[in-house]
Amino acid sequence: MSNLEKDRKNWAPTPLSWRDHGIAFGIFAIIFALLMGTMDIGFTRDESFYFHAGREYLGWFEELAKHWSAGNWRESFTQGNVDKHWSYNPEHPALMKTLFGLSLALFHKKLGWFSETTAMRLPAAAMSAWLCSLVFLFGRQLRGRLVGVLAVGALLLQPRVFFHMHLACFDAPMAAIWFAVVYAYWRSMDSMRWVWFAGLLWGVALATKLNAFFIPVVLVVHWLAMRWREVGLERGEEGLQVKAPAIPKALVAMALLGPLVFYVHWPRIWFDTFARVKWYMEFHLTHTHYFVYYFGQNLYTAPFTRAFPWVMTLVTVPVSILFAFALGVFAWWQERAMSARIRSWKEALSGFSLPEAARDPRGTGVLFLLNIIFPIALISQPETPIFGGTKHWMTAMPFLAIVAGWGAVAAAGWAAEMFEETPRAKLAVTLSAALASLALLLPAATQLEHNHPYGTSYYNELIGSHRGAADQKMMRQFWGYAVRGAADWLNENTEQGARIWTGNATSWAWNEYRREEIIRKDLSASGLGASDYAILFHQKSFYARELEIWRAYGTRAPVYVLELDGVPLVSIYRRRK
Repeated sequence: MSNLEKDRKNWAPTPLSWRDHGIAFGIFAIIFALLMGTMDIGFTRDESFYFHAGREYLGWFEELAKHWSAGNWRESFTQGNVDKHWSYNPEHPALMKTLFGLSLALFHKKLGWFSETTAMRLPAAAMSAWLCSLVFLFGRQLRGRLVGVLAVGALLLQPRVFFHMHLACFDAPMAAIWFAVVYAYWRSMDSMRWVWFAGLLWGVALATKLNAFFIPVVLVVHWLAMRWREVGLERGEEGLQVKAPAIPKALVAMALLGPLVFYVHWPRIWFDTFARVKWYMEFHLTHTHYFVYYFGQNLYTAPFTRAFPWVMTLVTVPVSILFAFALGVFAWWQERAMSARIRSWKEALSGFSLPEAARDPRGTGVLFLLNIIFPIALISQPETPIFGGTKHWMTAMPFLAIVAGWGAVAAAGWAAEMFEETPRAKLAVTLSAALASLALLLPAATQLEHNHPYGTSYYNELIGSHRGAADQKMMRQFWGYAVRGAADWLNENTEQGARIWTGNATSWAWNEYRREEIIRKDLSASGLGASDYAILFHQKSFYARELEIWRAYGTRAPVYVLELDGVPLVSIYRRRK
């Protein structure tokens, strides 16, 4: 029996029971309800475009229904009809925008359960809740139920991640589908069914966002890292021959099914396929850069500092989660040399018997390491756009969260070791686990509650929280969504029919506020010159607009300032009569 076969025999992930799937479903239901109940987040610039795209794409389905009823369904599939409905926002695949539109049709127009924007945000919230369920299942299979549950908390309670989970955008769904593909790849190592799941899921990933093209890169590197010893030359009857390990079946399924799903899901590329896919790729290869304020540096054009994503991760993930992650890395590293005494408390905390130390043939540790480092390293390249901040490497966070959950459990075990030979050993394990869980989750939950709904403004204690970040001249927000926090003041203090210069909030976002009566319907958007009130978002890139407001309005004193811990986010000016 080869060493690899011995490892496969001695090491296997814990099989999932019906109870585990029940817990996963409960996690989905609770988190989905939580996200849908905390939709008091302003509409971001990108969302305003995707709301419009969702309505445009929905029009094709509504027209298809009419053509179908008239017995002329082929008309919907002509290039003219497809281009009429699917030409807006071609820089991103159509899956999520289609779901936004279909959700609008079902949950707002038909059932009337939610407002238009909440209905369109629902698919992203559902995918985020699904991600949390998968995080639990992966954590459960690796280290037990407690690790799985704590991993869910370590992901959900990151204020910036929690913020993006609400939005009708692609970043949280991309984090979900990236994690799902990696999980399916991991499960496919001993299951043919999961081989096909991996292929289909990668197709869904391609249909979600451009990031998906990098998933096979990570998986190929993982495969080579685990099987490099099998690469070489061997002498046979025909001379020297190259020896190489078999390609993982999941990668083959991905290559077969991924492009097919990508093509089928996007009507726009059914015609002029090569030219339109080429345009899509080139758009992102030559993407516009936007202003980023980073420790007083005006980062607008490449090359950018390599440290940006690493430092931003360090100062935007709650410290308790970072500390638990560091413990988890150490615990994972020392696991191969696990002594019998350490194994005893790990079995008590995880709820299942641990095998004797064996090399994990799946290379799970390497797989996690790659999926944590690669997304951050990709953004650290000097030419890579950085304007999206932490959302662009959010795909790393589910893996980081599982390691953090394992770190909390490991810390509990190390504490319980001191009582191992005492009559109260079981009580010590329970108390240690409870205290470690609180130490991991409570600080993050407190910060999340305090920071919501201004997710992109969150910074942790390492930089001094909101005030420290402002003192260090960091970007305090972006996307123009914070105006919602000033809605009550505008509704109560502006005269009938007042004209508002909306600053970084798009006119489409402003109209969504008016349509849903978050802001009075009589308050219309206008240019600065014709406006009665001006909304200034406190971002360094808008400094010149502030000077324009002072000159045009004849005053430097705002009539209202929206603050977070004394740090201004939005100021409103009134024109002097």
